[in-house]
Amino acid sequence: MPIRIEQLEARLQQGLAPIYLLGGNEPLLVQECRDRILEAARAEGFLERELFEVERGFDWQSLEHAGATTSLFASRRIIDLRLPTGKPGHDGAAALSGWVERVDPDLMLIVSCAQWDKSSRDSKWAGVLDRAGVRVDIWPIRPEQLPGWIAQRMQLLGLEPEREAVMLLAERVEGNLLAANQEIQKLALIKGQGPVTAADVLEAVADSSRFDAFLLAEGMLAGNLRNALRISAGLRRTGVPIQLVTGALYRNLKDLEAYRLACAAGEDERTVFRRLNIWRDRQVLVRKAATRLSARALNHALSCLSLIDRQSKGMAAGDAWHSLDHLVCHVCAA
Repeated sequence: MPIRIEQLEARLQQGLAPIYLLGGNEPLLVQECRDRILEAARAEGFLERELFEVERGFDWQSLEHAGATTSLFASRRIIDLRLPTGKPGHDGAAALSGWVERVDPDLMLIVSCAQWDKSSRDSKWAGVLDRAGVRVDIWPIRPEQLPGWIAQRMQLLGLEPEREAVMLLAERVEGNLLAANQEIQKLALIKGQGPVTAADVLEAVADSSRFDAFLLAEGMLAGNLRNALRISAGLRRTGVPIQLVTGALYRNLKDLEAYRLACAAGEDERTVFRRLNIWRDRQVLVRKAATRLSARALNHALSCLSLIDRQSKGMAAGDAWHSLDHLVCHVCAA
């Protein structure tokens, strides 16, 4: 029966299996799961590793040959098979299913699948490997789980993040676990162990040029036209996809709209900030922007973002980056 990634450590403590099947759409989690198995295997004397990347035209007989070949150094070996599509085809399914018939205590097979849909999970070959070894189904981190995942990662490195710092980082990485892990590692190098604030995150994760979509949104909400246009030009010059920029702006403007509507309806401001995950260092900016920008100005800005999105996809006439500069001017001058 498949296990979850959280159960892998306990299973490894019970002893190594001859076969491991790892499947999931999160590259970081698949990699870490595989690395942990390799680490445990090395501790048990598996000192050699052969890597196979399955691409179009892959010769599955090479896998069978590797399984039948004796190590020149009489050490235990690992066959590390990377199957990006999660679909080995007829020949591959036969080769993988046949592997279980010649299980060798000095030979371990690790199959990693970067795509793992229902048809792959329900396939006959996956069931065969599952019954002969250990299968780990690696599920994506849902948006509501991401802050907890980030906080746990930071704590493992000795960081003590404030809630606002975690929420800021979760917003910036947009569900990209590889990016989140990279930023956490960077924070650990810069800050060392101890408390981490939202200001620390802003300082550490902003690139050297400070030209990123988050700062563009900040500049626009603050009404800083010169700085916002400079950042917009930098984003374009450095090749940042405009869809990432419009996504960041949309989230910020929708948060601002939700804040205005909730406060107008009499909801307590502190409750609104908490519900919208607007951290303390950003609350003054949102409050001032809500006072400065009228409902009409916000609606116009959101309509402009919709046009920019269509332009970026070739569904509307005009240059998306030029339209973005017009939007920046509109929001800053409102």
